Amino acid sequence: MSAPRDPQVAVLLATFNGARFVEQQIHSLTQNVTPFTLHWLDDHSTDDTRRVVRAAAQGLTLREWHHSERQFLPGAFFQLLECVAADIYLFCDQDDIWQPGKIDAAVANLLPDLASPVLCFSDSLMFHDDEPGIVRPLSEVFDSKPPKALQESRVFTTVIAPGHTQCFTRPLRDLFLGHKSIARAYARNHDAWMYLIANAAGTARMLSNVPTALYRQHGHNVTATLLRRSGKRLDRSSLTLKQHQVLRRRTARHAQGFLLAAPTLRSRGSDDIPSGDPSNSKLERLVTLAHRVATLERQQSVAALITLARSGAMWPNKRWAIGFAAACLWSDASS
Repeated sequence: MSAPRDPQVAVLLATFNGARFVEQQIHSLTQNVTPFTLHWLDDHSTDDTRRVVRAAAQGLTLREWHHSERQFLPGAFFQLLECVAADIYLFCDQDDIWQPGKIDAAVANLLPDLASPVLCFSDSLMFHDDEPGIVRPLSEVFDSKPPKALQESRVFTTVIAPGHTQCFTRPLRDLFLGHKSIARAYARNHDAWMYLIANAAGTARMLSNVPTALYRQHGHNVTATLLRRSGKRLDRSSLTLKQHQVLRRRTARHAQGFLLAAPTLRSRGSDDIPSGDPSNSKLERLVTLAHRVATLERQQSVAALITLARSGAMWPNKRWAIGFAAACLWSDASS
């Protein structure tokens, strides 16, 4: 199948009470030459978000996909994926700022691969809302630097592919549609899920030296609860025992969902590729790994954790890995 000359590009925006920041985000999207449609789902905001988005999107092609029931996260982004047909997709958070040319660079990277399940992403730059001039690469803040974090064995625990930088093709979205109910029930979050299935059944690659997202921290987003401030800059990430227990449950459930979805990913959706094909070998390796990760919500033995560590599946962040292991030895991650 030949690639379309003018691919349809869909920017998927999910909002919830984002009136304070979303105008700046939408204006940043306009700093590209690639035509795109802004597909928007507002998840029952109680502030002025809907008015702000409609005003800021004047001059853009805007499609609204609001649902009668709250979708929460990752459901809001999964709902958009289910509704929107396009050639290329980009997730868009309400409170970030995209550097000029971000859409252009990501789309150009995917153009040769529109017939395959491919995802590309970049290392975003994190900043705190009251110190906008001080930024740090997300991989540095979370001690998840490539190439270590890009190892296949870390695909269940990596934070190297943030959703606000992800761009992927229609075939990857179509793979998601094959198990959408599983994803809604089991995925840790939308970006971790898409990164996982791209690794399992296609290609995921990190782009360097390209425009990326400025990732805003403002005290109300999820990541802010994992970070310390040191003076006037973002310090490295840390987790409490309670947060490790939550992370254990979510990571284990993420792997459990992958095991349920794996039959929809085999042979990239085709029965014609032989079992010895590299794509099948990669999927089989991840299925084997998922069986180990899926047990992490239960109390672990020292031997089991050593096996997991030797397989390279623990968090690339050493402090997270140590705290995570201690939590696994302590008890079950009871809900």
